[in-house]
Amino acid sequence: KLIEEGLVDTVIMAGVDLQGRLYGKRLVAKTFLTHFQGGIATCACNFGWDMDLVLIPGMKFTGWHTGYGDMHAKPDYNTLRAYPWMEKTVIVLCDTCTEEGDLIDIAPRTILRRQVEKAEKMGFIPYMASELEFHLYKENFDAARAREYRDLEPLFRNYGDYSIFRTSMDEWILRIFRNGLSDAGIDVESVKGEWGFGQLELGVVYQDALTMADWHALVKQGVKEMAALNGLVATFMAKPSTNDSGSGLHIHMSLWDKKTRKSMFWDKNKDYNMSDTMRHSLGGMMQLARDFQVFYAPYINSYKRYSYQSFAPYNIAWGGDNRTVTFRVCGSHNACRIENRIPGADANPYLALGACLGSALYGVQNKLEPVGEYCAADAYELKDAPLFARNLPDALRNFDNSEIAREILGDDVVDHYVKLMAWECERYFTDVTDWERKKYFEMA
Repeated sequence: KLIEEGLVDTVIMAGVDLQGRLYGKRLVAKTFLTHFQGGIATCACNFGWDMDLVLIPGMKFTGWHTGYGDMHAKPDYNTLRAYPWMEKTVIVLCDTCTEEGDLIDIAPRTILRRQVEKAEKMGFIPYMASELEFHLYKENFDAARAREYRDLEPLFRNYGDYSIFRTSMDEWILRIFRNGLSDAGIDVESVKGEWGFGQLELGVVYQDALTMADWHALVKQGVKEMAALNGLVATFMAKPSTNDSGSGLHIHMSLWDKKTRKSMFWDKNKDYNMSDTMRHSLGGMMQLARDFQVFYAPYINSYKRYSYQSFAPYNIAWGGDNRTVTFRVCGSHNACRIENRIPGADANPYLALGACLGSALYGVQNKLEPVGEYCAADAYELKDAPLFARNLPDALRNFDNSEIAREILGDDVVDHYVKLMAWECERYFTDVTDWERKKYFEMA
């Protein structure tokens, strides 16, 4: 009806690539109605290249040996919504399928969907919520790219964490973010100043896991686009500057009873009000944190966010209302949840949420216990808390060698992402960086 009345003239059909970005096509709305309601063809190179769209050699799924054929983007009409920062436009997110209509195992949305289906078979509905941090700069992407992203001017040059005055000065753009996303049907909870220069945090209201990942992907896309349309640059890079705060992604998760629609995490008669289901979920997430770290921190830069007393996690510890631990046990009754503070803002939401959920379910199935004692002090000072990997190659080895990750995801999925991230490492260690030139050019 909206198309017939001329209120919508463009339909975006978008899948999700390995990095969590939206890919697809913009269709003329009337052509969509007549020819493409069942989906569109997209090239398999979307699952065969890196962040820079450099094709990765040796991929089993796609490559020159397959001819880079088509994948089918099948619309999930539960995701159809207005795209209000673009005139007369709507968007629908798609599952990535074979041309015969079967879900593709390595697709990020498939990976999360399969963990949700597993949870439902166990009698759970997984609810999740994302808190996303990002930086804004007074630049445009063309100028930033020409300067190789150096010496960019942040939106503000003072620490604005929780400051109402500071965010009042920037309300002109924050309001655009909140209202634009809200008009797209995404329940924004709040926007606040963060610790770093030009850094902000945006939270959304909890939803079922797949809906949350969809919202998360749209939030990142929307913030970057709305910022660019208003003369700013937004980045979700985990650590955009050596001397400034990193950007995290805090994932909140709880499991609800499928029949009663009540949380299975709260038990007032147990230690720390944690039910057995919650304790074992936490045990799974903690014990498998190193196995799945590459889904929380997928790039070379991701690991530069982890540093001592930075509010980013440093070791594998848990506690209550304590921002020095990796896993927080928060809330009460139906709001009782686990907060995972490992992921960076650069993580693919479908993979990060899928890793959280898959780990938790594995913990419940195998009655895993949390690692270490409840920490009510400074977790950075714990001497016996296990450390997670400090760089991508080490994290990648943990993932590749994890029998449990292979059990949860399947060999084809693990092998594909190992290849992707090994290519990231290879390119990094081949490249000569500014750091090396500054350090060695004159004095070596």
